[in-house]
Amino acid sequence: MGDLNTIAIVLVVILVSMTIALSVFSRRFTRTTADFYLAGRKVGSFSNASAISGDYLSAASFLGVAAAVYASGLDGVWYAAGFAGGFMVVVFFIASPLRRFGEYTVPDFAYGRFGTNRMRLVSVVGVLATCLFYMAPQMYGAGTTWKVLVGSGLFGMDAYNTGVVVVGLIIMLYVAVGGMKGTTLNQIVQFWWLAFAMILTLLFVTFGGVQNTAKGDLMRFNYAEYLQTESDGYLMAPGTLTVAELEDPAVYSQVEIAMTEATKNNAGAATLEEEMAKIDAAMAAGAPDDTVNVVVFQKNKLHQLKNDLLGTEDALKFNQPGARYDAFGQFSMVLALVLGTAGLPHILNRYYTNPSGSAARRSTFWVLVFIGVFYILSPMVGLAGRSMVRAAVDSGHAPATADYVGGLLVKSDALMPTIAQIAGGEILMGIVAAGAFAAMFSTLAGLLIASASSVGHDVYEKYINPNATEKQKVFVGKSAVVFFAMLAILIGYLIPATGLNTAYPALIAMMVTWAFAVGAGAFVPMLMTGIWWKGTTERGAIAGMLVGGGGSVIIIFMNMFKALTIIPADATGIVGFLAGLSFPTLFTFPAAVLAIIIVSKLDGQLPKNVDEIWMRIHGNAHERWEKEHGLDKVSGLFDKGTK
Repeated sequence: MGDLNTIAIVLVVILVSMTIALSVFSRRFTRTTADFYLAGRKVGSFSNASAISGDYLSAASFLGVAAAVYASGLDGVWYAAGFAGGFMVVVFFIASPLRRFGEYTVPDFAYGRFGTNRMRLVSVVGVLATCLFYMAPQMYGAGTTWKVLVGSGLFGMDAYNTGVVVVGLIIMLYVAVGGMKGTTLNQIVQFWWLAFAMILTLLFVTFGGVQNTAKGDLMRFNYAEYLQTESDGYLMAPGTLTVAELEDPAVYSQVEIAMTEATKNNAGAATLEEEMAKIDAAMAAGAPDDTVNVVVFQKNKLHQLKNDLLGTEDALKFNQPGARYDAFGQFSMVLALVLGTAGLPHILNRYYTNPSGSAARRSTFWVLVFIGVFYILSPMVGLAGRSMVRAAVDSGHAPATADYVGGLLVKSDALMPTIAQIAGGEILMGIVAAGAFAAMFSTLAGLLIASASSVGHDVYEKYINPNATEKQKVFVGKSAVVFFAMLAILIGYLIPATGLNTAYPALIAMMVTWAFAVGAGAFVPMLMTGIWWKGTTERGAIAGMLVGGGGSVIIIFMNMFKALTIIPADATGIVGFLAGLSFPTLFTFPAAVLAIIIVSKLDGQLPKNVDEIWMRIHGNAHERWEKEHGLDKVSGLFDKGTK
């Protein structure tokens, strides 16, 4: 364990050193606001695609997608499909028009399209809400990864809070010093590091394999074979029961059935006896309210035929939907991921760094290639983990840094470092650990830039001090980075302090999807109608943002309060219904679009220069030149012919 942590820490230190060095190098390129926020609009298509991919592939993608497939089978694959599919909306409907419109930020677009200060300020609030929701899982991932990797704290803090503070300060330093130029260079390096870590892990499990002493051979990952094997068996998952519940003979008997199923492909009766002995020991030593890790069959939430704790007749298979969500929750989650990508301010801001609209479109093509491959590989690693972790536990080769029950990881988020250690030893685990930090660094950096630009550019420069010098503008931007980094650290600290970390089984994936839901409600209806429907008015756009974004935030907090028992679990009526929605997008997105259409029709007050705005968004370069010189009129044709 000591060697493992030492190698991993050394690789993380190397990554951090590269990050700081690139930021210091980029300091010379941050003299103006265009430099600080947009890297001078000189980022090429391939480079920007790498940076966007690094910005997008957060800890939830690098650690969470493989873990979700490992824990929930097909339902976990939907995370990969949703994350990857979101850029189709961006490339077809938003990227090129947004870049052609120019400016710096999404609030800039909102102001330029609709022409009022209140539209800009409402957009700023939406940006900050989305970014803060997205910062939360990154900071929680930072704390938990530090806890696993290092296991101890600094300056009197525990390991979790140390990780939150250290990661927050590192990101604050390199974003404040390097601006968007340094952030771009770092995101490029970090993307290729985490992509290399994912590819290398899959290569090791495919060609290296895992020794399985029970079967007496070397297991190597074969996708078709593993998928068939796992789909023929039940989808088992770790669960917790109190000592008091386990003392009920009927419950204990059901647990034994599940343990028998979980261990039948391992060493047989000896393993079953060992697992039941651990449960018996925990029961003997624990108080009635203490929890004990057990294995349970996952119920089918799409077809709940029975209400008892266990039962193989209705238990899920690996390739069946319904492990995590019912039909509404499943569809709403995928819709949030697909639409939410087009509403993430830190992603959309990156398109302003391209030199042109066509370059923005090319960037998105490469992004689709990069993240498409990544989200194909992640579920494959998750599938490999289903059998290989069990084999490693059975043969005694599983890392001692993780907890297991019935051959399964108690915390599925530990899959990536665990499978890396099993298949590739300490060095591969170190590469994966550094990849996890790279994912957090790159996403947090993008979020800090987006938040800082909303305050520094959209508020300070436009309203507080319109005559500010470039030096003052950059100083305010850097100060905003420091403020939001400190706020992110506070959010990371509050997650376990409020008990939120124990309220949800897969908190990182849940919180990321919340951020996508807020972005999908607040920005996507406004952007889609603002770009593609000339009849959208300023009042309509604001109504849509308040209904979509505000409604999403309210429902998400209600769901949190229910998970924390602030709202009773048996609450009924509209409160109980809304609090039970894990993801609100299936309601909030169409409600926002409907609000925009109805209010715009009733309002009818279009911007006076709506035709010029439309040409700027949609016209090609030649059309815009003709418009500028009056040659788009019939008389212009005669003028042109007389030259």
